[in-house]
Amino acid sequence: MLQMKIAANQVAKGMYVANLDRPWGETPFPFQGFVVEKESELRGLLTYCSHVFIDVEKGISPSSSDLGKPAPLPANTPPAPLPKPSVIYEKETPIEYELKIAKEVRDAVCGKVIEFMDEIRSGKTPNISSIKQAMSQMEQSILRNPDAFMGLRQLKKKDAYSYMHCIDCSALSVAFGRQLGLPAEQIHDLAMGALLFDIGKTKIPEKLLKKPGKLTEEEFSTVKMHVEFSLGIVDADKSTTPQMRAMIATHHERFNGTGYPKQLRGGQIPLHGRIAAIVDFYDAVTSERPYSPAMSPHDAIKYLYKFRNTHYQDELIEQFIQTIGAYPIGTLVQLSTGEVAIVIEQNQVRRLFPKIIVILDQNQKSLDHPPIRDMMLDANEDPDNLVTIKKSLKPGSYGIDPEDFYL
Repeated sequence: MLQMKIAANQVAKGMYVANLDRPWGETPFPFQGFVVEKESELRGLLTYCSHVFIDVEKGISPSSSDLGKPAPLPANTPPAPLPKPSVIYEKETPIEYELKIAKEVRDAVCGKVIEFMDEIRSGKTPNISSIKQAMSQMEQSILRNPDAFMGLRQLKKKDAYSYMHCIDCSALSVAFGRQLGLPAEQIHDLAMGALLFDIGKTKIPEKLLKKPGKLTEEEFSTVKMHVEFSLGIVDADKSTTPQMRAMIATHHERFNGTGYPKQLRGGQIPLHGRIAAIVDFYDAVTSERPYSPAMSPHDAIKYLYKFRNTHYQDELIEQFIQTIGAYPIGTLVQLSTGEVAIVIEQNQVRRLFPKIIVILDQNQKSLDHPPIRDMMLDANEDPDNLVTIKKSLKPGSYGIDPEDFYL
């Protein structure tokens, strides 16, 4: 057997892949050694491997002139259609009940994630399984009623972005998987993959992560290494599934091939990776960061919609908007009456008419006893005096802190 080591992006149809740069059991390939015949196999190798070993006696071999350059990416491979829902999730608990549980669970997850990150920074080998019980409780809460956790996302601490971003991306991914009707085991992989896709940033100099100005090319190259670092951390743990790993490996890829590290595009990016790209962006831009103020949730959605089918898959953007609503929970809004309110619960039937708590009257004066209104109920009862949302407001407008009213 004559084997040759080549980069994963140099593999072509007709080559015989004899070995990988990782155990076969960590990949979805059913056979240990195969002739590459399908685009899906090329995509799988790009997703799971940096390099492979080909047997030139059992398949074609690359010419010497090809070894120094990547093989061209296939034409924009359309992704497989979104999976048909295998589960129809219903809200099982009212938000008033679930909110207390969600806060306790979120606090527990925060504690576990901080411990996990501290272990990595101190050079210890972290135990991913130690987080799973708290994560399972979070998943169950979101599956019962996602509105509670989505509201808690808005209560962001400025000095806690590094670990809250992991947790909030995980919560968003669970809610997204719920909307898509994915089974619980796939949702668990989404939750864990999102929690861990940025864990490698613990190995990046903090001054780069918190730099207020634009990064130089060299600095950005260093930051991009967090993907490789994250993979190194999760590969050391036997509980890591192939789906979790794929999500981590591809969360910075973009639908049009402009992402990193492998410039995958379209169907070359697995579903979990396409989901990760959306939730990672959305949570980042709606958070206060050293180099950028927080964007309103509604403006973030408009930005995502603008880049559908370029950076992000169109069908997934539509489903994400269905997940969080046109005006996500926690959004500060101005009504057509001039009143100012906070969105506290989604309406699954009419997304533009959520449940709100009114904070300021039509003259922007504080209300002593802020009332809760169901905008759809009001619209049905008095359609001639329809009150609508006029616009979303920037976080912190009028000095309003959602935590004062949401908990």
